[in-house]
Amino acid sequence: MSDAPAQLVVIRDHPQDIQDRPVYLWIDGEKWTGVLRYGATFTRDLPPGRHTLKAHNTLFGTTVEFDAAAGETVRFRCENGLTGGGMVMVLMMGVAYLRVRLTRI
Repeated sequence: MSDAPAQLVVIRDHPQDIQDRPVYLWIDGEKWTGVLRYGATFTRDLPPGRHTLKAHNTLFGTTVEFDAAAGETVRFRCENGLTGGGMVMVLMMGVAYLRVRLTRI
């Protein structure tokens, strides 16, 4: 069995991202230093095994669990975008709920 760490990469570059609101990340309950802004990529080594990744935009959050093997690079795309019907809310009220998503790529 290899002692090589796994690597986690989180990128925020989705074309539907509204490019606003900071996104904060936690890995296994520990806050990841910094703010994931549009166009940014965060990379971190992890011990092999089961992990929990949380993303929160100060209004809403999401959490995903994943397994990472020794030497594996696990990639997620973070999107901070409108919910269903969000554009209607923007047009009628000038505000909308933003949902943060994490998608494994």
